[in-house]
Amino acid sequence: MGELLASVLHAGDWCGSRLRIFGGREAARQSTNTGMYPIPEKEQLERYADAFYGLSKLFQKMPCQKERLGDADLEMLFGSVRDRVCADCDLAQQCWGNHYFLSCRMLYEMVTELEYDGDVAPETEELLRRQCSYPETLAQVLREEYGQARINLMWNNRMMEQRMAAGEQIFQTAELLRHTAAGFACAPEQEQRIWKKLKRELRFLNIELENIRVFLCEEERTEIYLSLRAGKRACVSSKTISEVLSECCGQKMRPAWNCQAAVCAEPASFHFVPDTKFQIFCGISRITKAGEMVSGDNYAFLQKDTGKVVMSLADGMGSGAEACQESEKVIELLEQFLDAGFPQETAVRMINSCMLLQNRQQMFSTIDLCMVDLYSAKCDIIKSGAVSTFIRRENEIEVIGANAFPAGVMQQSDYESMHRQLGSGSTIIMMTDGVLEALPEENREQLMVELIGRTATRNAKEYARRLMEKVYLMQKLQARDDMTILVGNIWEK
Repeated sequence: MGELLASVLHAGDWCGSRLRIFGGREAARQSTNTGMYPIPEKEQLERYADAFYGLSKLFQKMPCQKERLGDADLEMLFGSVRDRVCADCDLAQQCWGNHYFLSCRMLYEMVTELEYDGDVAPETEELLRRQCSYPETLAQVLREEYGQARINLMWNNRMMEQRMAAGEQIFQTAELLRHTAAGFACAPEQEQRIWKKLKRELRFLNIELENIRVFLCEEERTEIYLSLRAGKRACVSSKTISEVLSECCGQKMRPAWNCQAAVCAEPASFHFVPDTKFQIFCGISRITKAGEMVSGDNYAFLQKDTGKVVMSLADGMGSGAEACQESEKVIELLEQFLDAGFPQETAVRMINSCMLLQNRQQMFSTIDLCMVDLYSAKCDIIKSGAVSTFIRRENEIEVIGANAFPAGVMQQSDYESMHRQLGSGSTIIMMTDGVLEALPEENREQLMVELIGRTATRNAKEYARRLMEKVYLMQKLQARDDMTILVGNIWEK
């Protein structure tokens, strides 16, 4: 198992760098002639995925959580009561021999009353006095054994909960590996066409094209990987290479965010992606709760090579350092999962299971996530315990609310996912509950809509600052909770 995990982690690192290893030139030409590429990496990832699927099924077959004591638990409970109370009683043989079922029924009725009412009913205790020589002792021992049995049940459920969370993580890892393997779709004909044009054009820049790989990713978007080496005394920026590449492939390309800045004498790999149609400008405004040194809110902006921008906001339970640590942990995990390639829904489920695994102090955090596709301006919103998000389109303001629990509360991840189509000039306003709760209790969301409508600026940073000022003034400059506002303005290039 350790070797398998190490191999998968190695494959994950390789996938994160998105195919920086290329085959030889001759192999590429042979693959083009046959019309398809042999992709051993895809087959290897599929084998890893199958192994993790099988492992996750083992966790699914484990015993489930129980809300009540089962037959085996009751039998052990009755046995403990019998050993502690009835061992030295002269009537033990009669009670647990001739009248065994009657004695079990009496104890079962007492356990039922403890479970539903919290104590044994006086009528039941009176009936017990008629049948038992030590009724007070038996009732007290039963209460003690029942309390211990409930504690054992709670810890067993906690163990099952953690096993299920681990199984969920393994299953989601298998899903990611399967998704990554499915993304290896080559375009050999397009690759050969670009190869001929690009090799000729790069010679004028004294650049040697050693290898090229073309892949079709989400929605048939082309991603191109080049292996380049500059000649003597030549140094060309990757931006210049992208301009030449754009002319060769017939669409505007740009260097990926993790792409090397320039082509030098040493051979290197370069990653190019289609340029986006839209761009987003983000702003942030924060105020810490009065009397606290740090805010319990945390946020992040993440831009991916897939042309997607993620705005995320987490609000830890309470305020201060502990709440900050909890929300910071959520934001870090969210960034790591999304950067690794997990879909946003999967990332939220993984975070929920992670918090269940380590949540001994019952600390929770909300998750508010907004992912914008800069190719199409589509917006995916996921909320787990977070307050409403506001979307402004010209003079229209939409309120997007949800009623899900925070991460770490429920065994099954509780979140709500919404999808919206945005356009140039749209504004996304995200906030923590401290902002809304600063407004009067009646019609808080409607009042926030009015405040947003009266905020007139196209600068995202200024927008967040002005909106926060209006809310802060309503609290008479005394923040009763941590307040954070994230703003994202979308514009067509």
